[in-house]
Amino acid sequence: MKVLVITGSYPPDKCGVGDYTYHLVKSLSALNHLELAILTSTYPADDYHVENVRILYNKYGWRLRNLFNTRSLIAEFDPDIVHIQYPTIGYTGVLAKYLPVLCKMMGIKVIQTWHEHYVGCGTIGWPNVMSCDGLIYVRPELPVLLPKWAKFWLKSTPQMYVPNAATICIPSLNEDQIHIIRNRLSASKRIVCFFGFANENKGLENLFNIVNPETQHLVLICDLDVRNLYQEKILNIIKQEKWVNNVTVTGFLPNQEVGEILAASDAIIFPFPDGTGVWNTSLKAAENSGVFTIATTKQLELLGYQKDRNIYYCAYDDINSMVGVLDHYIGNRITPNTSYSWEDVSSSHFQFYQKLLNQSK
Repeated sequence: MKVLVITGSYPPDKCGVGDYTYHLVKSLSALNHLELAILTSTYPADDYHVENVRILYNKYGWRLRNLFNTRSLIAEFDPDIVHIQYPTIGYTGVLAKYLPVLCKMMGIKVIQTWHEHYVGCGTIGWPNVMSCDGLIYVRPELPVLLPKWAKFWLKSTPQMYVPNAATICIPSLNEDQIHIIRNRLSASKRIVCFFGFANENKGLENLFNIVNPETQHLVLICDLDVRNLYQEKILNIIKQEKWVNNVTVTGFLPNQEVGEILAASDAIIFPFPDGTGVWNTSLKAAENSGVFTIATTKQLELLGYQKDRNIYYCAYDDINSMVGVLDHYIGNRITPNTSYSWEDVSSSHFQFYQKLLNQSK
């Protein structure tokens, strides 16, 4: 079985879907009877080349005028299935939306993974719906929130919910290792972390109304660049007198170092203004660390403390409650359940690929 995975972004791009695609392909590559290739407009950094996976580099881009170049790249691999990831920051033209139509015209089965809801995803439209042989989604409520016409069109299309797995591995550290990491960050204060991409939808500014700089040290495991207007705003807050020497900005770190800092921390916070969810790979990593985590939600049924996950869900706009929750639970740790992994994700995908091909025989 030959599968071509298409993604606009791939590491080192700072894109969550690109990072997801790397982990998915890496896990799929370990399976037998599967020949893989990636078509992407981001040429992978050396660390992200996966053994036995071909890279088809789309240096042309995703504009309609690049259609024939893209078609040639797809034909070069001649896949049985094309699996397209939506959305990514790398899709910089409308061709991305018409890729399913192009592949169908080439006689190739098309599977799409939608990482966002239909309405909130700029690179998904009617061409995606009408040229979809199989749909994978990572947000469990996605089918319910589809527009009525899309529900009708996709009612006979095979669909599968595949939860995400963590993209950060959490190491087991001894007391000496934890002591070294904590001393490097702040020898006398509790360590509170945020990690992920520093985009406006992550609500980093809220952290400065939740964390207490007198007793807690804030660690931002992310890049902050003055050329980015939102990130410049965060950097200006950090310059305020009460935050001087009470915030560490690590910049981009390898996954192993991110995992080490998380393992040594006292709390992790995701103050997303639109709420977090099970689809969020950063939240999965935090859960796997066993460290106390605050996450926002718009789902009333989730509000409160989930003891088995060591996660406290707060209303997305209730900053005051997050302050009290952090003070109460900071330092709390559990032994996490890490049974769900990328092997489970890739196994579900492989079964879906087989099902789709068997239906067409």
